[in-house]
Amino acid sequence: MSAANASLKVLVVDDHDLVRLGVRHLLAGRATVVDAATLPEARALLAREAVDLLLLDLGLGDDFSLAALPQLRADHPRLKIIVLTSMAEELYAERTLRAGADGYVMKSALAGTLQTAIDEVMAGRVHVSAALGNSLLRRLSGRDAGAAAARPELSPREIEVLRLVAAGRSTREIADALNRSVKTIETHKQALKTKLGADTPAMLVRLALAWCGEAA
Repeated sequence: MSAANASLKVLVVDDHDLVRLGVRHLLAGRATVVDAATLPEARALLAREAVDLLLLDLGLGDDFSLAALPQLRADHPRLKIIVLTSMAEELYAERTLRAGADGYVMKSALAGTLQTAIDEVMAGRVHVSAALGNSLLRRLSGRDAGAAAARPELSPREIEVLRLVAAGRSTREIADALNRSVKTIETHKQALKTKLGADTPAMLVRLALAWCGEAA
């Protein structure tokens, strides 16, 4: 990260203390870092403090912050947003960019990757890994249409439900976590079965695990 960014104020939103402490350590002397463990805490902090950059995890307990990105972008149009997560880039990065993020960094990346991403995003560019950037260009050029077709498009709410299915939650538990009715969750699960080609609830669980991986 360049010295020009030393005056940056960064908000780290992650439900793991070690991640928040790690980012503070990484950016020490280069940015002022504040943090929050939940989306409500983050929103409250953004409402009372000027922040330049938001580093946002996708999985925050039962909250899935992809669904919150459009409103965060609308409420804070000048705020730069980088998703910093363990959730697979190939599954979620493009969705987060469309929802309002400026960059996507995997937690497994080298520390220098996050610093590079911050520099690029603060300079007005979008940051994704070289591999994903190449994949997106191939799709835009029509050279990877088969791979795109093989991965059905899911709504943010469907991804939330799928993540909780992968975590072993029952329909009632998912409904409670998302503040929705059981009937609504059953509708989402049926749509997921259709889109993913799952004939049984057990198959939906297996596919959910494959989609969400360790981050589920």
